[in-house]
Amino acid sequence: MSFKSYVAPLRRCARNLFLVALILATTIAVHSQLSEKTLKPPREGLMALYWPNLSDLEESVREQIKEQQNALIVVAKNPATSTTELSEAFGKLGQLYHAYQLIQSARDCYFNANFLAPNDFRWIYLRADIDRRVGRMEDAIRRYRLVRTLRPDYVAVPVNLGNTFLNLNRYDEARESFLEALEIDKNDPAAHYGLGQIALSERNYTEAIQQFNQTLARVPSANRVHYSLAMAYRGLGDLEKVKAHLAQQGPVGVRVSDPLMDDLEDLVESERVHLARGKIAFEARQYTEAADEFRKAVAANPDSVTAHVNLGATLSQLGDAQGAAEQFEEAIRIEPERVNAHYNLAILLAGQNKHEQAIAHLQSALKVEPNDAGVRSLLGQELLALAQLGRCPEASDWLRRIIATAEQQQNTELAGKLKTNLILLEQQKCRPPAKP
Repeated sequence: MSFKSYVAPLRRCARNLFLVALILATTIAVHSQLSEKTLKPPREGLMALYWPNLSDLEESVREQIKEQQNALIVVAKNPATSTTELSEAFGKLGQLYHAYQLIQSARDCYFNANFLAPNDFRWIYLRADIDRRVGRMEDAIRRYRLVRTLRPDYVAVPVNLGNTFLNLNRYDEARESFLEALEIDKNDPAAHYGLGQIALSERNYTEAIQQFNQTLARVPSANRVHYSLAMAYRGLGDLEKVKAHLAQQGPVGVRVSDPLMDDLEDLVESERVHLARGKIAFEARQYTEAADEFRKAVAANPDSVTAHVNLGATLSQLGDAQGAAEQFEEAIRIEPERVNAHYNLAILLAGQNKHEQAIAHLQSALKVEPNDAGVRSLLGQELLALAQLGRCPEASDWLRRIIATAEQQQNTELAGKLKTNLILLEQQKCRPPAKP
């Protein structure tokens, strides 16, 4: 049976009152600065920052960004702030903008952070990532090459540089970059995958197959690689293996180990982003990763029924029936008419032979969606289960109640079908099951 997804008290003394006054004054100054939608350059050579429009973001995300903006303003307006501290403040806000795809604002922050700390590879690398995303490939290449001189051991740099060259069909430079990545980590799957893509483009199918197989040997769950393998085998004319690999293809790709980009993902507190990531992981059957994302979605918005239902469905796949039931029950508490929460909880209860409770939840679901085929099918199975247990009067009683509900809703089609089932049920000889 499949699941349906997806403060301490203030003391009255002159000193504390003075402190409170200072805090209030700082807050007023900060909000005044934010209301101007601009942070003027605090030092020569820096860019002015224009606050981006946050109206389309979730409230929790807006508050997260505003808090970081306020932190930057306080640091920028303090004459005692060191260059390193100011660079870090600009960089942190840039990372937050970057995480939420506020690209131009992130670029401006990274410019200032890099200007203040020209040898800190982080701000150059992250700006290169933005350049690559917006199609400024030559700028991205230039910055990736600079980062290679600052952090030659960071394997994500040659891999991303190789992918940039690959997108530009500059295969010799791409190959050189991927081989440099393998000098840092000989088992890096993303580098092997990149070399396979080059070989496939150059019609060197045997080499492509070798590289793709090495990728899968290190990341067996990367089922997107099977499509590339199918294309390579097609080049060799091996149609059987083409069919075999096409049957295994999926959405999971390969990515290089990249702590800086991972840090960006960890900054995200958006329910929608975590739900989207969780859905991708769930569809790829990566249930542990999906559960992590759905938990983050719940943390971002504890009243998200979708997050609770999806987390419950994922925990069911992981064998945590109790945890799943708790999530479905919380979803029903928040939204009592949530059909998929009732349905999923009924599946769990049916599996525990708690048929009366399962039927009650299915009846609640039918009140909302009387024609839901899945609910009706499971209800029929549960009523039959009661009859097979020799509890025909209970099964008949439940069926009459559901018929009454259908008639109240003027759903004559459903009521008619249920009455036919009631006649058949009452005509059966109902005996308790034999004792073993």
